Amino acid sequence: MTDSSVPSVVRRRRKLPQIQKLAQLAALRSQMWVLSRTSPDKAATRLADLFTTPSRPTVRHWEHRAMTQAHYARRRFGNLGFLSVYRWRPDNVAPKGKVLLMHGFGGRVSQLSGFAEALVAAGYEVVGFDAPAHGMSPNNRAALPDFVDALEMFATQEGPFHTVIGHSMGGAALATALRLGMGAQRAVLIAPPVYPGTYLAQAGRMLGATEKVTGRAQALIESQYGRAFDEFRTPLNASVLTQNALILHDRSDRQVPLAEGQLVAAAWQDAKLEVTEGLGHTRILRDPSTVALVQKFLMETV
Repeated sequence: MTDSSVPSVVRRRRKLPQIQKLAQLAALRSQMWVLSRTSPDKAATRLADLFTTPSRPTVRHWEHRAMTQAHYARRRFGNLGFLSVYRWRPDNVAPKGKVLLMHGFGGRVSQLSGFAEALVAAGYEVVGFDAPAHGMSPNNRAALPDFVDALEMFATQEGPFHTVIGHSMGGAALATALRLGMGAQRAVLIAPPVYPGTYLAQAGRMLGATEKVTGRAQALIESQYGRAFDEFRTPLNASVLTQNALILHDRSDRQVPLAEGQLVAAAWQDAKLEVTEGLGHTRILRDPSTVALVQKFLMETV
């Protein structure tokens, strides 16, 4: 069906959320521009809050099938509270190993559920959780240190893992957790970002914040978590890792440029880089060719 054959009232309904989002962004930019120049501390607090408040996009129809096959539980993760945990197991056979899925900022485990389906069919047990303020897990705010803390707690209960698979910021969190001692034989990082400060600066520019305000926002976040952004430089963490790794990145990724995945792959001693075409930042997670690359990587003998 072409767009011209869609009733005009439906087209208007589709356009309305986009118009509302643009209006909200314009209002935020106006507010941030004024605060940056009249009250930099308030502007920094506002920017820090926005940067650590993930959106919760609607679960797409293609995510439901694999998720209905998962065993769901709520489990306490220390001071992070109760998080949603998912598990897929092969039927009537001992698993070859355990694979961990880690979504990115503003994401959820269900985005990686296509990997679960394929890997269970290959004989692996697959586990994952929605990070705080993501998916079905509670809370409203989260940042990269929360991802790392949750991974470390989960690994204590469930690890070591045969393979860990992380998308976007989830990949950066996995590289940090592996550097801190999380056990895994292999790692797959999909569109891994290099440094969180890059994206805070990007958000600041988009919202009209001054560089001084962005710097203060970073200092606020670092103070709140007691951890510097430099601890999460993915190439630096990757440079001390010895696991076999597969780095997947799409050439047309507009959220995390391919150059960042290339830097991570170059820093990781035993990493292989695979560049996909035309899949962007999230379609890469459900494309059959991507799933096949990951499945092949897991089945390879070291």
